[in-house]
Amino acid sequence: MPLVPGTSTEADVLAFFGKPIDTRQIEGGSRQFDYPRGPLGRETWRITLSANGKVQWVEQLLDEAHFTRIKSGMSKIDVQRELGRHFITTDFANLGEQVWSWRYTDFGSRYMFFNAHFDAQTGLLKHASRTPEFINEFRLRGRR
Repeated sequence: MPLVPGTSTEADVLAFFGKPIDTRQIEGGSRQFDYPRGPLGRETWRITLSANGKVQWVEQLLDEAHFTRIKSGMSKIDVQRELGRHFITTDFANLGEQVWSWRYTDFGSRYMFFNAHFDAQTGLLKHASRTPEFINEFRLRGRR
């Protein structure tokens, strides 16, 4: 990653990543830029810029440290603020749930989904789960 906190500028961020998918203002005039690497990617990068346009933080949101921050009772906005934009939405009417899923790589090699299960009526997080992403290995190797 060629971005250096305290040295790199907003122009450096835009030159490397391009236009951010999501932006938000935070306290003190700082801003956050989100870069989900999808729809098939397994990374979401968040760049935090200080009020003077210097890079403060560069972080990958789809990792264990961020997943542990997701707690029952959180709103959809709070979950998205922690993990960035999700990959897919699935509605389960029989369970009264809407599930948001993010693709990620666990332990550097295992393809997984992190799932946030929201109550369909209140919109609040009921619980989170993880499921493996099953991929046809023969297809990946070019076999039919």
